[in-house]
Amino acid sequence: MDLKIADIQAGDVLLCYSRMTAEEETATGTGYSHTAIALAGERVLEASNEGVQVVSVGRLLEDYDHIAVLRELGTNELWGEATLNSLEEFAVQATGKRFNQTGLVRFPARRESNRNNLMERVHGYFEGTTREIPSIRGVYFCSELITAVFIHVGIIEQSAAVVFTPETFSPSDIAKDKVFGFFCGYVKSTSSYVVPDGDFFKSNI
Repeated sequence: MDLKIADIQAGDVLLCYSRMTAEEETATGTGYSHTAIALAGERVLEASNEGVQVVSVGRLLEDYDHIAVLRELGTNELWGEATLNSLEEFAVQATGKRFNQTGLVRFPARRESNRNNLMERVHGYFEGTTREIPSIRGVYFCSELITAVFIHVGIIEQSAAVVFTPETFSPSDIAKDKVFGFFCGYVKSTSSYVVPDGDFFKSNI
């Protein structure tokens, strides 16, 4: 389903696709190489090479061919006034933070390590020996930022945050996990653009 920029709601997760970056390691499995989260007023919070910043949806579409929009079911409950206020507060605190280039490079190894000691960390949480997962960080890469947002606003609680460790999630991981929402449509860079037939969401809905 095609959406307009005006259809995007605060709290929507935006997954960005470009033919030029579809083969990058963090895009493996879906082709989506970047992710951001929508704020009110057609604004977007993202972490890019320029750091964490608030831009317009239109600005994203200058760099990507299309955006897949993920939305939480029961959005009115999950993204109520208090949650949206927390999102805006997070955006203020995170804006200007540096891009986590080192974390992005180390991401594959960290994800593998995260999977290998998952049950140990879960047990540690309930035994009180696993530290809390911080949402406010000094640096972020794009999917690290989105996962941190969901922890910060409470959609991912600390009991689950030991599984959803921000520095181990890629855009493709977010695309595949319903915790971040369900696909509700595409926003395209131009009216004539056609989403590829092999797009992840065309094949998995």
